[in-house]
Amino acid sequence: MGVVFDIQKFCVNDGPGIRSVVFLKGCPLKCLWCHNPESNSIKPQLYCEWSKCISCGKCVSVCENNVHEIKKGKHIVHFEKCTMCGKCIEVCTNEAMGCYGYNAQIEEVIKEVEKDKNYYAESGGGVTISGGEPMAQFKFTYELAKELFRRKINVCIETSGFSNKDYFEKIAQYVDCFLFDYKATGEEKHIYLTGVSNKEILNNLLLLTKMKKKVILRCPIIPGQNLSEDHLKAIADLSNKGVHSVEIIPYHNMGVAKAKKIGSGMYLSNVKIPRADDVENWIEKIKKYGGINIKKS
Repeated sequence: MGVVFDIQKFCVNDGPGIRSVVFLKGCPLKCLWCHNPESNSIKPQLYCEWSKCISCGKCVSVCENNVHEIKKGKHIVHFEKCTMCGKCIEVCTNEAMGCYGYNAQIEEVIKEVEKDKNYYAESGGGVTISGGEPMAQFKFTYELAKELFRRKINVCIETSGFSNKDYFEKIAQYVDCFLFDYKATGEEKHIYLTGVSNKEILNNLLLLTKMKKKVILRCPIIPGQNLSEDHLKAIADLSNKGVHSVEIIPYHNMGVAKAKKIGSGMYLSNVKIPRADDVENWIEKIKKYGGINIKKS
């Protein structure tokens, strides 16, 4: 049993070909720019689509834990009190209340993603297991990858790299490609931006390249946060150390609205969305520093 929060179809930016992406909940990192903040908690969690809420108060009347409050005509949600009984979702007039995450069996996920098996075969695609951090639900991720592999479906895992070394060694035989994040250069900077050290991450990256696994290094660039000459030089250096290719991912703010839906203050504000020429400039600099196989995601 795993906790899934979404299965997206016909994706083309999460590995080769046309893919289904299985998003799992739970992540040990706390990146301020996270574009899937609803995946941080490993448990199903309440959300409010604020634009749909009319502050009718029906949720207040059914909630036994004082999660909901109408104050001066405004709906206030105390998310930390929620036990996910689901009563507020059932009575919500405008379907403003909902839940991120549901329990799923391996067989359920396989049944869903196999619906598009012909598209995978025709395009060289498959299934990508993402999150959150899929290795945070290792038993489920391992069994899912193993079953997909058995059914001859191409498997990618999108990972921060922050997990037990033994997990990567065990699952690697069933994975065709790792989409491996490289978020910041320097341990102190990495801890500041993500909440965790990068030592284990770099060790796992080295492990996978030594195992001759296909690794696509994915590098989110956030102006004012991790963008620096040292970081671009480090990306160039890593591109020459056994990875298949490097994808530069410019910052976007799609995670901000989702963070507000779950009552999270964990998001960046006032960060300028990079222009296309900004991204091209970063790529040219990385190439100037000796980087190879660099492209925009």
